[in-house]
Amino acid sequence: MRDYGGRDAAAAADLLVLGACVVVALLGYVLPRPFAAEVVTTLRQTALRPAVALRERAARDRISRFALAGIQASRDSLALRVMRDSTLRRENVALRRLVGLGEATTMPWVGGAVLHQPSATDGLTLSLNVGREDGIHQFDPVLTADGLLGYIWSVAAQSSVVLTWMHPDFGASAVTADGAILGFVQPVSVGRLGHPMLELRGVALSDSLSDGAEILSSGLGGVFPGQIPIGRIVGIEPDPLGYERLYRVAPHTNPGTISHVMVLTTSTEDGSVATGTGESPP
Repeated sequence: MRDYGGRDAAAAADLLVLGACVVVALLGYVLPRPFAAEVVTTLRQTALRPAVALRERAARDRISRFALAGIQASRDSLALRVMRDSTLRRENVALRRLVGLGEATTMPWVGGAVLHQPSATDGLTLSLNVGREDGIHQFDPVLTADGLLGYIWSVAAQSSVVLTWMHPDFGASAVTADGAILGFVQPVSVGRLGHPMLELRGVALSDSLSDGAEILSSGLGGVFPGQIPIGRIVGIEPDPLGYERLYRVAPHTNPGTISHVMVLTTSTEDGSVATGTGESPP
């Protein structure tokens, strides 16, 4: 007997929605990456806008409820660091004036909250609650208090997507803390379980690094500024071709546990900065 309670109509509607989702997924799979990014951005701004708003609200609620202790601890440690470094800053300013140098340049930044999504790509890409209206641009570097996280991959009006260091397309020019050895870091899967790490490549056989050596961004390439912490050397792997040394790097940041980020931005057209300006991390 036909169900007149409306369940047949609801089931048909669910099938239509499922079919539309399958079609969109197939299009996203076969389209080139720039076009797929535009499709994803359009969907987030239209059909998925209520879901994005709910996820943003849930993220704010989670942060306000569970991250308060961590925020207070970070604030206290930052206050201690500012007090400890105030003397060094005054000495630095005095020395720069003594040798005729101007004030040190600073880079504006915008703070954003991470909207984690329970999916297989969580960690490879992350969604932020800030976008073009906040002064965010494509390829802007994204940092945390611990170090480099990635860069902006796509931007919408009020949201953006970060490509983290775990993504296969990530890469950054790197240098040791003393500036003696240059290289290039890329993600790599380690072990039978495929544990994500970074690999420092391009180091000559005549150079060697010890475990624990600090790796920073070099500033080459035009995406990441220099002197941003990336990770530490934790081992060496043999090069099958024997042309270079391959070093395992343990990153300082874990994309799966991050709640807040800093996006290093450029100035707006009128020369002002949208929000959250300040000095970039050392």
